[in-house]
Amino acid sequence: MTNLSDEGTAPDDAQGGTLLSTRDDARYKTHVDIARLFGKDYKGHQASTFRIDDATRVWFPKLYPNSDWDNQLSPDGQVLTMRHQPGGRFENVLTSPPLREYVITFAHVKPDTGPKYYRFIGVFEALPHLSDTTKWVYQFVSDTVHIDDANKVTFSPTRTRPELDDQSAEAADADPALIADLKQQLESGKFEVEDLIGTTRSRGSAQSVFAKRVKDNYGWECAVTGIRTSAFLVASHIVPWSEDKTIRLDPSNGICLSTFVDRAFDAGFVTITPQGRTAVRWDRVAEDPILSAELAKIDDVELAKPSAAPPDLAKLERRLALGY
Repeated sequence: MTNLSDEGTAPDDAQGGTLLSTRDDARYKTHVDIARLFGKDYKGHQASTFRIDDATRVWFPKLYPNSDWDNQLSPDGQVLTMRHQPGGRFENVLTSPPLREYVITFAHVKPDTGPKYYRFIGVFEALPHLSDTTKWVYQFVSDTVHIDDANKVTFSPTRTRPELDDQSAEAADADPALIADLKQQLESGKFEVEDLIGTTRSRGSAQSVFAKRVKDNYGWECAVTGIRTSAFLVASHIVPWSEDKTIRLDPSNGICLSTFVDRAFDAGFVTITPQGRTAVRWDRVAEDPILSAELAKIDDVELAKPSAAPPDLAKLERRLALGY
C-alpha cells in the first residue's frame, strides 16, 4: 500500500504525469489532497464532488452508515448504488438532473481501527435505466486514471459486464451452448453463475434459463395482476443479480411479474413483504396522479402461489435489508 495522505500526490506515470490505479491502494486524508492531483489548488473543500468536465466529476461517497446517505458497493466492486437516508440532508439531489455520467470515485472509508481515509476505487459510469428519484446506480468501468502534466484527465471505459435489469437481460443476446450448460446446472440444483465470462451474452443466457423455470412455475401468469401475455412477463429476481452470484439461477429467488409490476418492484416503488403481499411505498410516489392510480391497483395484493419453488422468505427479508 502507498500512503500518500500528506503529500496528496500519486505515483508518476512512465509517460509523464500521474497515474491513479486501484492496485496502488493509495490513501488520502482530505479532499484538498485529492484535488491537488487534478491540478486544483483548493484551500478547503467539503462538497461531495468537484467538476472535471461536462461529463465527469470526482466523487467522495461515504461507504459506511451515516445520517445522509446509504451508499452501497456490491461485493464484487462492480456496482455502486447511492441512496438518500430518510430525514437526511440533501434530499433534493436525486430529484435534480443531471445524473453524473462518469464519477472518478474516492470512497471515504471508516476502518475498524484508525482514522478515516479516502481511497481510489475506480471510475464508475451512470446507469440511467436502473436509476430513479430514490437511487442512482453506477457501474465500474475503469481501474486507472491518467492525469498529464497539463492536468488533462483521461481513462478508458471498459464495460466488461454490463449491469442489466431483468427486463433488459431477457431481451439480451444469449448463447445456445451456454444456455444448455446452465440448464443442466439448474437441474442439478446448482444456482451459482460466475462473472468469469462477464458479457451481456452471459447475463442474457442465465436470465433465459432462470426466466423459463420461474415462468413455468407460475403458469406464465403475473403473480400480482394475472396478466398472461408472454410479452408482458418478466422473471424478476428478489435478491438482485448483482448482490449474490450463488443464487442467480435459484427459482425461489424469482417471481413472475408483469413488466409494470417488475419496474415498480425494481425501482423500489413496490415491495413484497415476507408474508407474500405487495406494499406500495407511497412516500416515494411523487405528484403523479396517473402513476398513483395504477400503483393503487397492485397495493396489498397477495401473490399467486407457484406450482414449485415459492418465494424464499429469507430472500424477501434480505431484499428489504439491502434497501431495495
